[in-house]
Amino acid sequence: MNIYLVMLLRIVHILAGSLWVGGAVAYFGFVGPSVKASGPAGGHFMQNFIERRKYPIYMTIASALTVLAGVPLYLFASGGLQLSWITSGPGVVFSIGSVVAIVVFFLGTLMIAPRAQRMGALGKEIGMAGGPPSPAQAAELQQLDREMARIELADFVLLMIATLTMATARYWFI
Repeated sequence: MNIYLVMLLRIVHILAGSLWVGGAVAYFGFVGPSVKASGPAGGHFMQNFIERRKYPIYMTIASALTVLAGVPLYLFASGGLQLSWITSGPGVVFSIGSVVAIVVFFLGTLMIAPRAQRMGALGKEIGMAGGPPSPAQAAELQQLDREMARIELADFVLLMIATLTMATARYWFI
C-alpha cells in the first residue's frame, strides 16, 4: 500500500477516533449526568443537542470514519491477514481492539441511535401537547432512559477497551 495513503488513513483514523472517544467521554461523564440533574430543563437541552447540534450524526460520522479507515490499516499492518502477525502480541491486541471498536460502532448505530430518536420524538410530542407527559409517555421515557443508561455504560466501557488496546498494541509481546 502506498505510504502516503497509509499516512492519510492513520490521520483520519486517529482524528476521527479521538473525536469519537472525546464525544463519548464528554457525554458520559458530563452531559448525560448534567441533563439528568437538570430535570425538565434537561429534556429541552437534549432536544436541542440531538436535533439542532446533531450529536448523533456527529458520533455516527466520527465512528464510521474511524472504522472505515481502520479496516485497511489493519489489513496493511497484518500483511494481508498473515496469521504470523495476527497471532503475535501486537496482532492479538490490535485484533481485540478492532473487534471491540466494531462492536461499539454497531452498538451505537443499532441500539443507542434509535432510542435517542424515539426520546426526541417523545419530547416533541410532549412539547406540542403543552403540558406534562401523559402516564404512558412518562413510562416510555423512563424505560428508554433505563435502557439507554445500560447501553451507554457498555458502549463507554467497550470504547475505553478499544482505545487502550489500540494505543498500546504495538508494545505487547506475548
